[in-house]
Amino acid sequence: MAEFSDSGMSAQGGWPGMPANREEARALARERFKARLQAGEPVGQCGCHDEMTALGPSSDHEPAERVAGVRFRDSGQTYYFRAAGLDLAVGDWVVVDTGRGREAGRVVIAPQAVRLSLLQGDLHPIQRKMDDRDVQRMEEFRRGSSRAIRAFGARARARGAAIKPISAEYSFDGSMLVLNYSMPERERHVDGGTLRALARDLAAEFEARVELRQVGPRDEARLLGGVGRCGRTLCCASWLPVYPEISMNMAKTQDLPLNPTKVSGVCGRLLCCLSYENEQYKQMKAIVPRLGQMVDTPAGPAQVIGLQLLKELVTVRNADGVDAVYSSAELGLRSSIAEAAELAPAPAPTVPIAASEPAPPAAIDEDEAEPPHDEAAQDEPAAQGRRRRRRRGSRRG
Repeated sequence: MAEFSDSGMSAQGGWPGMPANREEARALARERFKARLQAGEPVGQCGCHDEMTALGPSSDHEPAERVAGVRFRDSGQTYYFRAAGLDLAVGDWVVVDTGRGREAGRVVIAPQAVRLSLLQGDLHPIQRKMDDRDVQRMEEFRRGSSRAIRAFGARARARGAAIKPISAEYSFDGSMLVLNYSMPERERHVDGGTLRALARDLAAEFEARVELRQVGPRDEARLLGGVGRCGRTLCCASWLPVYPEISMNMAKTQDLPLNPTKVSGVCGRLLCCLSYENEQYKQMKAIVPRLGQMVDTPAGPAQVIGLQLLKELVTVRNADGVDAVYSSAELGLRSSIAEAAELAPAPAPTVPIAASEPAPPAAIDEDEAEPPHDEAAQDEPAAQGRRRRRRRGSRRG
């Protein structure tokens, strides 16, 4: 008989709809917490929704502003705009002024008071909340974007330009059309005159201002979407706001293959998820014994032959050749691991950015999205192999 929680209450004797087991109860609790958070309701007794204690240290002398977090379709980053007296909720579509004109965005953070000292950039107001007719018209433009992509590709081929259309995005009123494209590695750029001519032709065809933007491999994957090696939707296309800095050293720290093809995503660049657990691996490796090291176990001295860092398990082999698996507590390592976690520096608090202009996909330079040494680190194993072969060939000669 399944039991609920630790109280011994059975699922059969409980109220209707009672969770059958502990895992189901936890899943329901997570869903309730997520729903309350999205609705902007207070959670616990943290005071996160208080007018003057929402963000930053309390001070009666610092001016605060009521702002809402807005996200645009072509950007995973959240931008903050002045909400003034508007009654907004998470999921509402709003019209805001940006450097590219008026655009539509979706509220992802309910309006709350934020100190001006924590905001960066210019804080622009939200013009108005979109009504159902505005949203319907915007959806019609979105459905018509496929026609714009096909026309863009046909005209580019007619002019002999090596351009791969990626996506098309209309402004909320259809007055502006942004066309994103990529180019093969062998083609660094297209003649400016050709691009201007393409823009003029497309503007005449769609009766809207046309802007062409070149994007790199990471932004191409984000705009097109897809499924990663894990079987889930790409992080950059679903929730990741900013590309993290990644290097092959992260793969080495996590004992992953150093072959770049095995740790690269659909975009051909290093997997963003290499950065997710890197700090935990570094902390654990600073405590646990190394492979080949002799350690004292409850059964006597043994040699370490395997590590499961996240599970805190160590596989050892004694003098008789018998393998055994011990937890960190059995080897006296748990207290050290807990101390290391406590001494680890806390992550810096996220500072909201109030921006008047959403960052276009091309604003992130793909050569700067990863440190310069990353590409060299990817090519290093192959380069070492070529040098060894050349040395052997010279000796044979």
